[in-house]
Amino acid sequence: MVQEIKNLFKFRELILALLIRGFKAKYKNSFLGIFWSLLNPLLNVLIFTFIFTVIIKINIKSYPLYLLCTIFPWNFFNSALINSIVSIVEDDHFVKNTFFPYEVIPLAVVITNFINFLIDLLILIPVLLLFGRGISIVWFYIPLLIFIGFILTCGLSILAAGIYVTFRDLNFILNFSLRLFFYFVPVIYTLDFIPQKLRSIYLCNPLAAVIDGFAKVLFYGRAPDLKWLGLATLESIIIFTLCFYAFQKIKKALPEQL
Repeated sequence: MVQEIKNLFKFRELILALLIRGFKAKYKNSFLGIFWSLLNPLLNVLIFTFIFTVIIKINIKSYPLYLLCTIFPWNFFNSALINSIVSIVEDDHFVKNTFFPYEVIPLAVVITNFINFLIDLLILIPVLLLFGRGISIVWFYIPLLIFIGFILTCGLSILAAGIYVTFRDLNFILNFSLRLFFYFVPVIYTLDFIPQKLRSIYLCNPLAAVIDGFAKVLFYGRAPDLKWLGLATLESIIIFTLCFYAFQKIKKALPEQL
């Protein structure tokens, strides 16, 4: 499997070409261009702020700012999975006529969404500073949080794109599952809302640990719990390894199934 990962670097020009094509197709004839990727989470922030401060009255100070710190990593994970699952099928002409590591197709989609995520984070920084969240030494945890989220998303996206070739219902299942899964990660609520006796089980979800880590670092200015961060790192590496290995087993049959 190590050799397969090394082979991906040989096709970095193809990945770059797919990235450029993806950005051009996504923002073609768009006046705001890449800022549309920022508009969607901002609209969600406004909706959730209205629901949880006006109607339900959740007890989180500066709630819109908290949402900004948590919704961006969720939006990356969610968008990357939804967009990548159909990527191999949409590029079937490449797969049918050329042999190359087919995983570069969903990988390019993930990287496209990852770039949007990084841009969102860069825009978030001055907002945090404006509202008194100064730059802190705990920001050194951000690269690790990004790494965990990235490899977790890559692994799941690659395998989902491969399975979707033969099991087209997976797209509907994934969309429903993500809408449900959204409520099992601390995006619209803090970790304090989880009962103490269930918190250890809850944080075994690596994405929950990552999003809680972003909330702690960016919103609260505190270091994330290293125990759960370490577990999330290990889990994400294992998930990526298993998903990548499974994709290698099914990818040779993909051209015939398209």
